Amino acid sequence: MRTYHERASREMRLERPSATVTPIMRKLVNDAHAMLARGPLDARQRAANARAYAIDHLDELHEQLRAQFERRGIGYHRCATAAGAAAKVAELLGDAKRVAKSKTMVGEEVGLTHALRARGMEVLETDIGEYIVDIEGRGPSHITAPALHLNRTRIKEMLERTGIELEDDDPVRLSRVVRDAVGAFFQDCDAGITGANAVVASSGRITIVENEGNVSLGASHPKLHIAITGIEKVVADEAGALAILEVLAPSATAQPLTSFTHFLADPLPGQQRHVVFVDNGRSRILRDPRYREVLKCIRCGACMNGCPVYRAAGGLSYGSPYMGPIGAVVSPLLWPDGRYADLPFASSLCGQCTEECPVGIPIHRMLLDLRADAVKDHHVADAKERLAWKGFAAAFGGATRARAATALTRIGLRSFGRAIRPPGPLRDDPRLLPDPSLDHNPELLTSAAARRDVIPEAAIAEPPPADRAALFTQRAAQLGVTVASSAEPRDGDSRLRATAAIASTGSVLLTGEAASRRPILAASRVVVEVDRTTIVAFPHNLQDYLGDGDALILTGASRTADVEKILVRGIHGAEEMVVVLGGEG
Repeated sequence: MRTYHERASREMRLERPSATVTPIMRKLVNDAHAMLARGPLDARQRAANARAYAIDHLDELHEQLRAQFERRGIGYHRCATAAGAAAKVAELLGDAKRVAKSKTMVGEEVGLTHALRARGMEVLETDIGEYIVDIEGRGPSHITAPALHLNRTRIKEMLERTGIELEDDDPVRLSRVVRDAVGAFFQDCDAGITGANAVVASSGRITIVENEGNVSLGASHPKLHIAITGIEKVVADEAGALAILEVLAPSATAQPLTSFTHFLADPLPGQQRHVVFVDNGRSRILRDPRYREVLKCIRCGACMNGCPVYRAAGGLSYGSPYMGPIGAVVSPLLWPDGRYADLPFASSLCGQCTEECPVGIPIHRMLLDLRADAVKDHHVADAKERLAWKGFAAAFGGATRARAATALTRIGLRSFGRAIRPPGPLRDDPRLLPDPSLDHNPELLTSAAARRDVIPEAAIAEPPPADRAALFTQRAAQLGVTVASSAEPRDGDSRLRATAAIASTGSVLLTGEAASRRPILAASRVVVEVDRTTIVAFPHNLQDYLGDGDALILTGASRTADVEKILVRGIHGAEEMVVVLGGEG
């Protein structure tokens, strides 16, 4: 079995992920900070509190959820192991032959696609990025952007291997070719499988975010919908779900919200809905005070977006379904047999991961604790390395010994410096021993270690908008939405009335019949009427408007950016969206 070092060396030598990933990630991190600055000042704290409450009251919330699922006619299933989860999904699918599966990290964790295919089922990955990496066969390299490591030329080559003829590698063409293949599959499939970003205990609603519309298809078109997620994804109420939504998309993809934010309630007439909750070691993690906070993770990928190690070596070097700093923590905990024990060492310990985390997980501290665990359990460090560290501890285990060892080292470096650090262009190679002639000022460490705020205070000083309608119009226009006082009817329109709208994100909330996915996905243009008196400032202000049934938040037209992070609008659903703003102004 290859180590992280071996996999990373191979990736950097043969695949050069940094050439594709680094420019994208640098811009994404900056854009994410700017997008978070548009939200309420306490958004991160509110999300962290919602996740902390959930893991502190997990069993209580699941009991509440069982009762709400029974009320709604949704099947509740809890599986202890990955194999048990895959088997349960297969059991629920029954004699289904064609299964449309959307992106789900827990599905990757339990090997769901491979397990179902081994049983003879035709499983199609319906997310464009997942569709592409499924052809490649190496798995996703990023939690939110599975094909991030692939450039357009490679993607074109892979699609052509499946028999698709392409004129060029234009990202719009590539994305729409996959869209058409997925859309055709949905016309005759037996079941849809999705993940879940949060499951609300107080109401029994399932919250799922997406951009393309494939989740909308999977939840509304087949007669069977199965959601698979971790046991930790439950939240107390809609306030908790909305708190997570306020930081999830901004942190993950620098969007205000994803195109579609679903609150799925009762199954449609003639439809079955089931939720499979996967434990697979999470209960064990919950009992460990050092690591239980990792269960707060909302799978936004912000930690890997800012991680210098991830940028250099890419996600596939981790060898796990979970990559980046969060993967380096989660993987050894979910699989404690040592197969991922070296992942915590794939870190510079710069702390960027903790700074970027929108729910306050102390990832850098957990990485240190996991390193100690790996050594203690003899998963890493051979006898020579252990002996070397014992020698280091003996030399620097006290102030007097440390000063003596430092003095002797300086004498040795001055005496044999030419042999160890030959003069010339290699003299400044950082991998060589330090030059003893350089001055070292420990006070410089104080300023270097000063606390860094992820969002500058000047940037987050935006007060709640005074003119919400004007701000809504501006933010909606930035999403490509046309805001007008009227819209002439056209053939193929889906005309809807919004229950409310959100000024800070340019989103509209649809409830009841207006939230039906099928008409929206089939429309050539979506026209939504919004009463300006129902515009709220931020997503968390929507709580009183959500009702108890299905709800859908639309934030611009459906879109994707799975090919080199280039935006392509109009995937499953209309490319054009119009908001008719009415009411007293």
